[in-house]
Amino acid sequence: MTSGAPARDRVLVTGIGIESCAGGTPQELWSALSAGRPAISALELEQPLPCQVGGVVRGFDPREHMSVQQARRTSRFQQLFFAAAMKARADAELRTAPGAVYAGTGGGGLDETAQLVTTLRRSGWQQMNRLGLLRLLPNQAAGLVAQELNVTGPVITLSTACAASTDAIGAGMRAVRDGTADVVLVGGVESWLDVPALASFALVDALSRRPAAEAAAASRPFDRDRDGMVPAEGAAVLVLESERSALRRGAEVYGEVLGAASGCDAHHPLAPRADGAIAARTIRMACADAGLGTDAVDLVSAHGTSTPLNDRAETAAIKLAFGARARHLAITAPKSVIGHACGASGVLESVGALLAIREKYVPPTANLDNPDPDCDLDYTPLVGRPAAINVCVKQNFGFGGHNSAVVFGAA
Repeated sequence: MTSGAPARDRVLVTGIGIESCAGGTPQELWSALSAGRPAISALELEQPLPCQVGGVVRGFDPREHMSVQQARRTSRFQQLFFAAAMKARADAELRTAPGAVYAGTGGGGLDETAQLVTTLRRSGWQQMNRLGLLRLLPNQAAGLVAQELNVTGPVITLSTACAASTDAIGAGMRAVRDGTADVVLVGGVESWLDVPALASFALVDALSRRPAAEAAAASRPFDRDRDGMVPAEGAAVLVLESERSALRRGAEVYGEVLGAASGCDAHHPLAPRADGAIAARTIRMACADAGLGTDAVDLVSAHGTSTPLNDRAETAAIKLAFGARARHLAITAPKSVIGHACGASGVLESVGALLAIREKYVPPTANLDNPDPDCDLDYTPLVGRPAAINVCVKQNFGFGGHNSAVVFGAA
């Protein structure tokens, strides 16, 4: 920081709200992650697909979080995000409107688009849902929350594939740190367990083809026998707040957002850059933004998609970013438990990172029975362990070459 520059306010996490296949509370999510207990189950699809398993948010009733009219007018991805946002607001005990909302999603209402097209072809355009447009637009989840909470500042939706909500955290952090707002909501959402979306991913061999009977074993990052990612739906929202605001309110603090950065491989629409060079640069930039060297990092929460190319590229990126320390770092892969929730992954997995710091415990990577020889770091296979964790890097990569990282610290 240059002499005379204004001091940056600390950015604290003071509220968490989630809807996930592992449960609807941070405690339920942590229970599954810390035990390495996969929350993956068989999918119920109207036609057979190579992908038969996924992370489903079961028992979700939007009417527990919004009016009957709102539930009728909105789509599932909007409902999930709204529920997570209301939970986060309640958890933080906010009494005033947040200054901004930053949301991330990969596809928004992809399922709604498919339904509209089906109706159009079968019955004509006049029979389409007249609210279909509002139900499919990706920005409408954040817009719904803004309307409910009277947020008149920036309400921005980012769509950088699987890095989207990680980027949302970075955007929200900067707004609070730079004094644009005292309190912001940052989150992500995805609900893409419908046939057209899954079929599209299956056609590019991105999804696991393990049978329904092997659902719990399907997501296996860094394992020699992995065969693709396991799709999941969900939503998560964090309340980010300036230190002065949190102290004034006496808010409970989960942790601190120390820094963030984003980059792009500029390499291929689907495959990551094999040498991990740009992802490594992003990790180093995030640490630099936090005012730290990479030697300060105690834990890496990996993207770990369970795809052959991604896991190898991520391993290369960690080695480049951390040098000789890479082999002594604790690494965990949350998707082994909760699957791949695309645009929601960053914030869902960040909840796990924050709780790992708080609990001083490294969650295991489930299903890592036979490590890939090309993935030769300490991914905490099968069994977690206590550890002195003060700083964690959470990284996520997305189709299109997007890669993003956030650095969290202890409260």
